[in-house]
Amino acid sequence: MRFALLIALSHLRSRKKEMGVSAITLISILGVTIGVAALIIVLSVMAGFEIDLRDKILGSNAHIVVLRYGSGIEDYDEAVKDIEALDGVKGVAPFVYSEMMIRSAHGASGVILKGIDPARAGKVIDLVSNVIMGPKGAPTSLQERQDIVDHLGDPERAFTQDDDDTDALPGILIGQELAQDLKVFVGDKVFIINPVGKGAGPFGTPVPDVKAFRVAGIFYSGMYEYDTKWTYITIPDAQTFLKMGNTVTGIEVTVHDIYGVDGISLAIEDALRYPFYTRHWKNLNRNLFSALKLEKVVMGLILSLIVTVASLNIAGTLILVVLSKGREIAIMKTMGATSNQVRGIFMIEGVIIGLVGATFGTILGLLGSIGLEEYGWPLDTDVYYLDSLPVEIEPHMVAAVGVVAVLICFLATLYPASQAASIDPAEGLRYE
Repeated sequence: MRFALLIALSHLRSRKKEMGVSAITLISILGVTIGVAALIIVLSVMAGFEIDLRDKILGSNAHIVVLRYGSGIEDYDEAVKDIEALDGVKGVAPFVYSEMMIRSAHGASGVILKGIDPARAGKVIDLVSNVIMGPKGAPTSLQERQDIVDHLGDPERAFTQDDDDTDALPGILIGQELAQDLKVFVGDKVFIINPVGKGAGPFGTPVPDVKAFRVAGIFYSGMYEYDTKWTYITIPDAQTFLKMGNTVTGIEVTVHDIYGVDGISLAIEDALRYPFYTRHWKNLNRNLFSALKLEKVVMGLILSLIVTVASLNIAGTLILVVLSKGREIAIMKTMGATSNQVRGIFMIEGVIIGLVGATFGTILGLLGSIGLEEYGWPLDTDVYYLDSLPVEIEPHMVAAVGVVAVLICFLATLYPASQAASIDPAEGLRYE
């Protein structure tokens, strides 16, 4: 091995009469470097998009949702205690969920009306930290945001900008985009409309039920779909409006390990028994995350072609070396070098080129990813759901790119190395 390594290193050294081969070697190294760097940067950005999207989805939705077949959950306090007693559970909160319409003096829209327990909501979703506007303006601390949510259903804390509008109304939280669509601000009155709330009228047509609320706060989740559709009120207000009694739609659960939701979901079902069942974030968003993962894999394969092209340069370089070193190879074989030793020389040359290119490419890719992360490449918020390019460097991904690059370079050495090993000493020295 030492013999093959020394000969391989001597071949890679620059000599005046072999400047062409050396130049091609440098081009091969540069090709591997660029390919590895581009692959690391692109995959880091795609991983950043995936994780940012996942965090935003899980910020507005719990990791696990507990539901009941046939109807809502009546004795939910007992179920909440049973779930809280399980290992791995971080937060538990009941909720009410229904699709409604919302109307203001300037517009209307279809929305998701969600009843929450203000004391527990912050343990399962990021609603509290997402509040950007309250009765006293923009909150400056988490405690101020929590105070807005805690007094959501308190009519005495209602805030209005109109001295003529003094109705004491329960509060509602709406998204920033929805507030812009309805042209409302904190303190303005909005109406939640249940299209079939009062059943059928005299002619068989549904009679809507309408309830007034006052905007107690505005939140911003960073997801356009949520900021235009989700609204939050307290569970008692939702139960009264929807005539649900003491029933809730389900129970939200967050866990310490988001990738361990499968096991915890089964534990919850075992603890509560039928007719309870669970859904978790993996199967609720399976198609979305599968598409993102497939896109990441396909992009990785496409960019791997850059490394593959660079490996073809390596193969071409080694073929030129074999042609120019035919005499030396014949002499080495005459002096006792085996075919395997000759084959090893050229394999080591290709691997060295791949290692150097992969090393510099990894360094360049990491520096580029860190630079993008620190700089915060701006994005158009009208097109994307975030304002800067997300970057997430995954160590296992970086290692995989480096290993695959070296492996591709190694495979590119097999043919020229075999050609070198098959040279007959008599043929190599016939015209010398």
